[in-house]
Amino acid sequence: MKAVTSARLGKSQQLPRKCGETQIPHAFADSAERRRGIRYRMNASVMFRWSGPESGHYQGEGVTRDMSVAGAFVLTSTCPPPNAVVQIEVFLPLTDGASKVLMKADMTVLRVEHGIGGKVRSGFSAAGKGFSLRTFSQRASRLVAGLIKESEEAAERHTLAPPDE
Repeated sequence: MKAVTSARLGKSQQLPRKCGETQIPHAFADSAERRRGIRYRMNASVMFRWSGPESGHYQGEGVTRDMSVAGAFVLTSTCPPPNAVVQIEVFLPLTDGASKVLMKADMTVLRVEHGIGGKVRSGFSAAGKGFSLRTFSQRASRLVAGLIKESEEAAERHTLAPPDE
């Protein structure tokens, strides 16, 4: 799985000069489970929007419970309905504490859960073709490139590992 870095015209011209945009492709793996990527537990801020019946536009916010390169589970009090197409923006703080990354994607809601963990919490699972990732500094770009490389290596080790007997 190769990450492709590209500079886009238009919106990116309004950002600081030292920024990068990376497309994180979705890799399919043979598995009995429906998930097609490794999920990572993380707690990141999320904003999302979707259109409803009669041209209604809705939005919500929450936090991720877990993510993969092509999907996420979002904890929120405002859940879109199953099969809705949502525009998701995930804000990730990086390990240096100062840099941030914005991940964006159009995804389809797969399922909605209410009363998670016996509490008054709700959430939804969404999947798509992958996230577009935007960094706002050279330092953040280097950190993200390292994380993507580590993730690719871990996924390759996971794919090549012999099954447990």
